[in-house]
This record gives sequence, structure tokens and C-alpha cells, in this order.
Amino acid sequence: MASVTPRTTTSGEVRWRVQARLDGSMKQATFLEKKGADQFAALVDRVGWDAADQVRQARAQRSVEVPTLREYTARYLSPESGLLTGVERGTREGYEAEAERSFLQRLGELPIDAITKPDVGSWLAWQEQQPTWRDRQKPPDQQRPISSKTVRNYHALLSAVLRSAVGEGLLSNNPAYKIRITRGVKKETVFLSPTEFATLLHFVPEHYQRFVLFLAGTGLRWGEATALTWADVNLYGNPPTVRVTRAWKKAKGGPLLSYPKTSKSRRSVSLFPDLVAIMGEPGAADEWVFPAPQGGHMWHGVFSTRTWLPALQKAMDADECRKAGRDPLLRTPTIHGLRHTHASWLIAQGIPLPYIQARLGHESITTTIDTYGHLIADAHDQMASAIASTLEGVRPARALQAR
Repeated sequence: MASVTPRTTTSGEVRWRVQARLDGSMKQATFLEKKGADQFAALVDRVGWDAADQVRQARAQRSVEVPTLREYTARYLSPESGLLTGVERGTREGYEAEAERSFLQRLGELPIDAITKPDVGSWLAWQEQQPTWRDRQKPPDQQRPISSKTVRNYHALLSAVLRSAVGEGLLSNNPAYKIRITRGVKKETVFLSPTEFATLLHFVPEHYQRFVLFLAGTGLRWGEATALTWADVNLYGNPPTVRVTRAWKKAKGGPLLSYPKTSKSRRSVSLFPDLVAIMGEPGAADEWVFPAPQGGHMWHGVFSTRTWLPALQKAMDADECRKAGRDPLLRTPTIHGLRHTHASWLIAQGIPLPYIQARLGHESITTTIDTYGHLIADAHDQMASAIASTLEGVRPARALQAR
């Protein structure tokens, strides 16, 4: 265990000495400031004297003070630094929140040049055992495990920060590079059948039924649908359409109206006749198509808590559904699940995946295939038939006799 003690020179100045025993002999180093001495002592305890001394000597060759990971992350995410460009304010603020709730909790106070692969690995092992951020204050039996996708996002942000530090000469290599992450179990996406959706819609308050039907009928994201004004709607076209050019993004102090998620998210989406019928007469060009009851745009958290979850609870209640003459839901869809449901209905009708990609605004067809490719019944039939034809006549005679 390294110790830090002050020493007063003959001239009256204070120096800070770090001492640690190594192989029976005492090692020591002197620092002008206590901060540097404390950092070095902590590093000695983590990696040993020799490795810590190599870091100390490397620092001595630099003309700039070595920041902690927390300090460098703040600089990396600051728009004034110019290190992270092409990022909107809401996205930048989202990164700040992600860093604070993830790797900065374990690694934030370490000097950035002292972070090693074992440090990153130790953080990842800890991170993968944490509950979701929203559940952290709940009792343990009510906490949901953090998703592997969220951990990957945290790791990608840390790796980007460290890669920038390498570019500035603060690190010789990126210790987060090629660190393996546990794959985890991906939560299954819920696709509602038309009958299941009708059950859910029945329990949605009448004021919001038009909005919920719109989400399921267009596949728009929440942030896109709630950002629509009547200027974006053409009810008299052939076919009628809505034009997606804006979306709400998360930001400090509340949602921020900005561009859609990707360049291909700027798109026109056609409307079916029944959906046009319930849209009603258009309002003023700058009015929200789906305003909150009290005015202004709808907030996701308020809608989820006061409308979606109560409706879902009733739709899954056997007694409530019996009174309504409906079968209860056996699955729990999210609001975003209506977008997945919309895609599954298109696939069931044989709509090609490239068309679905364009309608949903996916940047890459790979996203569409990875998310919905398994729903294509024709592909499964064709592949089974292909294998059957290939292996025809090669089955053992005993299997043929059994038939």
C-alpha cells in the first residue's frame, strides 16, 4: 500500500513523497503537488511500482497536464473543443448523461493515461450486472437487468473518448479496443396481431385512439408523429401522405425539436383511407396534428404513465376483457412496439423489405432485415423446400419404412 506524506524543504516549500515497499526495499518518488502524488499512489496500488513509474516518466515528457477520464470526457463532449463534430445538442447531452451513468462511475477519477484493458474489463463486468438506470431506485426484485445493447452503447462511447485521447498523444493505445462484451439475451420484440391491437385500442381513451391508430397505421416513431403539424399533412393527395421532416429529441430541460434520426428518415408516408377518415379537418398549418389535451405537444412520459400503461393493464386483465367481449393480451408491447407491429403487418401482406425500409426510414436495409427478416414466411418455405429437394432420396431406408 503506497503512502503519501508531506515533506518541507529547507527553503520552506512543501513537497509530497510517495513511498511503497517493493521486494523488501522501499521505493519513493517526490511530487510538487498533492494531486499528482495521490494519483501516482493510487496507480501504484493498482498496477505496481514499476508500471506506475513508467506512466510517471511518460507524463514527464509531455508539456500538458494529464487529465482524469472525467475531465477529458467533458472536454471531448464540449462543442468548444472541436473533438466531436456533426452532433446535435440533444445527442451531445445524451452522451454526457450516458457517460455519467456508466464508465465515469468506476473510471472517472483515474488519470486517462493510467487506464488499462483490465480496468475497462473490470468496469464492463460491473456494468453488465447493473439494473436499468430507471430501475436503480426500485427494490431488487423489481429491477430489470441492463440490456446488452445499452452496454455496447456505453462501451462505444468510452472507446470513442479514449480513441480521441490517443489522437492527442495522451495515450499510446486505446485500452477499450477489441474488448469483448457479453452478448446477453435480447428482449423479444412484440408484434401484435390485428385482433390483439383491436383489444388494446378498445381500452385506450377516446381522445388518444386516433393517435394510437396513426402510430400503428404508419410506423412512425413517437418523436416523428408528435412533431407533425398540419403543414406536413396532405389529405387530398393520391394517395394521402404525411411528410416527416422533424422529430423530438431528448435533451436537458425537455425534448428538443430537431431533424429526424437519419437522412433517410426524412420521408413521405402514405395513409390508408380509414386513417384519413379519422384525421378530421386539418387545423392551421403550424398546429400540432396530435396535441396534448391541455395544449402543446405530447410528452412521452406523461402519455406512457397516464394513458398507455393503464390501457395495457386493462387489455391484459381477464375480467375487463370478458366484459368487453375480447380475449386478453398475453404479451406486453411498448409504444415503440406499434412501429414493429406495423412492419409485421406489411410483411404479412407480402410487401418487399426495401419498400418497408423506405417507409420506416431505416438508413440501411440491414437494419430492416435484422429486425424483421425472420417474419418472412415465403423465405422460410423456400429454404425448407430447397433443403428437401437437395436431400431427396438420401434418407435412410429405415426412416422410409417407418412412414
